[in-house]
Amino acid sequence: MALARVSENDRKTIIWNFMEELWENYVNATENNLPTKFNLMDFFNFGILRDGFTEYDKISVIKEYAKKKGFVKIKGTEVQITPKGLKEFQKDVHDWDEMKVGGRKV
Repeated sequence: MALARVSENDRKTIIWNFMEELWENYVNATENNLPTKFNLMDFFNFGILRDGFTEYDKISVIKEYAKKKGFVKIKGTEVQITPKGLKEFQKDVHDWDEMKVGGRKV
């Protein structure tokens, strides 16, 4: 579970940036015939956040979201998009696109 000190807006920013980076990595991997399982520790594009967040904070938020939504599967430090996630990525507007950060839609 994510630490309480990560605000809801910061959680949404972490999730949105992670999911967008995951999709970019997935598209690149499929276009170049590379593996579509990624090391969670290689994701650093979590967006601009206030100081004081650790990698553990960010990873906890991602793991919580993955468990809740089922768009990605995380096993150890390995992350991959699930069939449900592939369907969500194919939509024009994704679940994580509807998240508001700082009162604005990202």
